[in-house]
Amino acid sequence: MMKPKKLQELLSAFLRKQELDVVYGIGAFSGGHCVINENRVVVINKRMPVEEQLRILVSVILDLGLDYSGLKKEARDYILRYIRP
Repeated sequence: MMKPKKLQELLSAFLRKQELDVVYGIGAFSGGHCVINENRVVVINKRMPVEEQLRILVSVILDLGLDYSGLKKEARDYILRYIRP
């Protein structure tokens, strides 16, 4: 099983390859994706637990309908856990 931090790095790198800026910051926000000055941005609160950060990354991948079939099997399996039948 892939460690949560490693999975987070892999999913962040995947989103960056999809031309999304992934920004980790600290503040009174939970996170998600938005468009700022025509740039697609994913904002993650780094004070949140890694599992919650992963949930946000996965939700962005699913919300945007990104093709994650090229990811490692463990990452694909993790994403599939969030898809409701």
